Amino acid sequence: MEKIAVVTDTGSNLSFAQAKELGIYLLPLQITIDETTYQDTLEISTQDIYNELANGKMPKTSMAAYQKIYDLFEELKKDYDTIFAVPLTNGLSTNASTMQSIARELEMNVHVIDMYSTCEIEKHVAIWIKRLVDEHKSSQEILDIIQPAIDESNSLILVKNLQHLKRGGRLTPMAAALAGLLKIYPVLHINKSTKGRIDVLNKVRTEKRADAYAIDKVMDDIDIQHTHIYIIHSNFLEGADHFKKCFIEKGVPEQNIHIDYISSVIAVHTGLGCIAIQYIRELTI
Repeated sequence: MEKIAVVTDTGSNLSFAQAKELGIYLLPLQITIDETTYQDTLEISTQDIYNELANGKMPKTSMAAYQKIYDLFEELKKDYDTIFAVPLTNGLSTNASTMQSIARELEMNVHVIDMYSTCEIEKHVAIWIKRLVDEHKSSQEILDIIQPAIDESNSLILVKNLQHLKRGGRLTPMAAALAGLLKIYPVLHINKSTKGRIDVLNKVRTEKRADAYAIDKVMDDIDIQHTHIYIIHSNFLEGADHFKKCFIEKGVPEQNIHIDYISSVIAVHTGLGCIAIQYIRELTI
């Protein structure tokens, strides 16, 4: 029987304790503040990052340390035939391409899954794959099951200020051009069609219209009964609760709506007060 390991990074917002309990291997991304580099979630917490942002700091992020990826893969090679790696999307980070390079160097069978996003979709896909591994699915069966849902998944992003994303180089040129315009509330998205880059989906004149557009877009896209909606925020629980209430009023089952924080490495680029709505259909086999 094929022995399969599942690897993700802290862009998924998984803690090391959660990952260990799930049987998923977790790599810390890196965050630099005032020339000191920290291992995400190991040496600095999400709330620490929110506090730094509130104090006007401009942290920087980088991929997991090359040697950490290399050492983990080398160790996994001893016990596993195959690795499913679910890193932060290639559109936002070099983590995925580095994993592929190391896999080739070590002559390992590694499937690097680009889910064209991060945060809760990254977590959802990693946990989903681990569940399929535990059900003794083969690599090909896993790929056949997860890929259609990944391809249809989407993330909408509503930010208070585009300057953080512009500074970090995470926007497409069109989206970056909007950053200097006043009285424009863009609805951003990141998915397969944007190749994992953050792009503009729509532009409206008020925050209220941006919120309404995002809700309508989600409702148009989803199968109400069989889609998980993740509402994530950077210290804006009031906003997340508002969206949850709106989705429930529109008939989405409450158990399909989940609220969490935006992972620290992503919040560095969105700034505080951001809401993202991520959605992916639930597993059906």
